[in-house]
Amino acid sequence: MPDRDSPIAFGLHPNADLTFRLKESLEMINTLIDTQPKDAATGSGKSPEAEVRDQLEKTMLPDLPENWNDVEMLEKIKSMRGPRGLSDVGLKIPLNVFLFQELERFQHVLTKARTTMKSIIAAVDGTIIMTPDIVNAIGAIYDLRVPKDWCFDATGVEISWLTPTLGGWLEGLRNRHRQLDQWYTQGRPASFWLTGFFNPQGFLTGMKQELTRMKKGEWSLDEVEYKTDVRNEVINTDNGTLDRVPNPPSEGVLVHGLYLEGATFSKKSGNKLEDPKPKELYSRFPLLNVSAISTSSSEPMGGGRPRGEDKSSQVYSCPVYKYKARNDRYLIFRVNLKCDNSGQPANQLKSLTAPMNWKLKGVALLCSKE
Repeated sequence: MPDRDSPIAFGLHPNADLTFRLKESLEMINTLIDTQPKDAATGSGKSPEAEVRDQLEKTMLPDLPENWNDVEMLEKIKSMRGPRGLSDVGLKIPLNVFLFQELERFQHVLTKARTTMKSIIAAVDGTIIMTPDIVNAIGAIYDLRVPKDWCFDATGVEISWLTPTLGGWLEGLRNRHRQLDQWYTQGRPASFWLTGFFNPQGFLTGMKQELTRMKKGEWSLDEVEYKTDVRNEVINTDNGTLDRVPNPPSEGVLVHGLYLEGATFSKKSGNKLEDPKPKELYSRFPLLNVSAISTSSSEPMGGGRPRGEDKSSQVYSCPVYKYKARNDRYLIFRVNLKCDNSGQPANQLKSLTAPMNWKLKGVALLCSKE
């Protein structure tokens, strides 16, 4: 008998076993990092504190982007226009309000990171007292981890993005700054990197509010749901930049940078879900047009399925999560994806519907693979 049951016995793809083993290995590595001594000198002969100080002063601190001017930022957003169909400007436009809130939150995180780095340099130099918070930050940076104060406030509330490594966090900071700065200085982008927002649910809610206002009384916001349409183009970057400029949608927004876990989305089979290739845990998801649709009796049903359409059509309501952690806290919204029973064992074809098959396999869209 094998030590562990095959994932196939539970209706999962063989890649599920690889995911499990990677998780185990990462936990073991984290345990080794936590237990390793940090008092000895490094290979360069310097103490860990001096090593961290030099790294901050020469590399990390100069690479931080500059803060925006708060007064200029507010005045700029007050003059920004909205989409076609809305005559309002400035903070009367929902997504302009969202941008202002994102800029303020990013300013707070950037200022906290810059202050921590300067405090560490000053504490190692002996110009200020070495507080417990500074000691903890030095230990985290020495282990190439993110200081806790950069991710959570004193009450434990998440204030930034969660990544396992310090390098990934700093890269995410620069990528998020680039998207927000381009939107702030150049206007709305052709496609939005959903991963780069603190509050992606608020972004989509603002989009729904704008579409509802554009209908000028025909829609009610509490009767509006998301409608999604998968495009053929795939953005082949991981940092939020666009390697091509897509055509803007007639309604709603374009979203890129999502990853499909547990399946692939095949164009050859008519834009349907298919089993992933062995050892390919994630696949890039094409551009996604997210708009809204009214659920009132005179309008099509939410999720893009009009009234009167065959309800037996195979559609999987795929959840979109901010991180790999599958819980309601990080659930953003759901995307309806076409699917069938391809790859399903013959003895299960009658007992499982296609959507249930992909649900049991844990198929989901992720904003981040880390």
